[in-house]
Amino acid sequence: MSRTLKILLIVAGLVVVIASVFYVRTMTWMGEFTSINRYFTGESCTRVQGVPGPEDIAIDRDRGIAYISAYDRRLAASDDPGAGAVRGGIYIMDLNAPAEGLFMRPITPILPDRFRPHGISLFKGDDGRRTLMVVNHPGGSEHTVETFDLGADNVLTHRKTVADPLIMSPNDVAAVSHDAFYVTNDHDRPGQDGRTMAALFASEITSVAYHDGETTRTVADGLALANGVAVSNDGGKVYVTETLGRRLRIYARDIATGDLEETDRVFLGTGLDNIDVARDGALWIGAHPKLATFLDHASDPANLSPSHIVVVRENDGGGGVGSTAYLDKGAELSASSVGATYRQRLVIGAVFDPAVLVCEMGGSVTAAPATPAPDAE
Repeated sequence: MSRTLKILLIVAGLVVVIASVFYVRTMTWMGEFTSINRYFTGESCTRVQGVPGPEDIAIDRDRGIAYISAYDRRLAASDDPGAGAVRGGIYIMDLNAPAEGLFMRPITPILPDRFRPHGISLFKGDDGRRTLMVVNHPGGSEHTVETFDLGADNVLTHRKTVADPLIMSPNDVAAVSHDAFYVTNDHDRPGQDGRTMAALFASEITSVAYHDGETTRTVADGLALANGVAVSNDGGKVYVTETLGRRLRIYARDIATGDLEETDRVFLGTGLDNIDVARDGALWIGAHPKLATFLDHASDPANLSPSHIVVVRENDGGGGVGSTAYLDKGAELSASSVGATYRQRLVIGAVFDPAVLVCEMGGSVTAAPATPAPDAE
């Protein structure tokens, strides 16, 4: 064997070893080696058929109404001739109804005409006036946040569109007034450039922007795929999930200026998505414990993706404790993106499935689940 051939074989062997190590590392942090065993702390769940992609849920706890944002992401991303015409909608569900009477009723406004809603947020003023803010992906590289006035009869009236270069790849929104909001950017630029490498290396390149009603500015950055965003009940904190970082970031909020200062991080070991802040201040978070499996599910509904609802309760001295309220391999509902609470009910939404899951918790949802979140012990 020649010296040159030996060198080539050694180099090839090293490449194989490095590639194998990289593959194992990547699959590990994506959760692909995590065992998924069904776990549920409540009594029963009812699958409520509706429309594809009920990805985010905001609950008006004073009235017991769930607002659901949905659009058919698979069809919109396909080569189907009708893909460009896909229009999503906003739906409501009366959570005061018995399980057999639950259904999703459309309240989709006429405007904007190109409407593919993503994250949503409900704001209620001291005077009872309600505003619904919605992340919208009209098509191409265009992304906006739409503001709607919400009437007592649940009629949505479009009031305002916010578009800004700093709102480049919006995922979720958290309203803090009838005009101001925080919004997460899940990538550092519009379009597909750089997304694959960012995902492979879990790059901390994404951000949170704040719109004060007139101008927009970046108030937090260095996040590994910023996803869900929510504000504490007293308005003094902002919570942001990192899907690739698999952790929750906690920020102190200057209510007067909107500025954020990071105060804590809570590692939860699962691909976090949208956040619901319960009445008692606990954070209920939809999650994807196996991110590569989730990507397979995105391309083929036959490939089920696990659903995971994590509950985080903050410690008095800082940090927080994560526990699991719901975990399933995806047979009941695949790829859970949000878990929102109302009284004894937990409402779970999904990125692609044409349904939501309404679970009876068998008591107050403020009771702490006993099972730790995967890898968070």
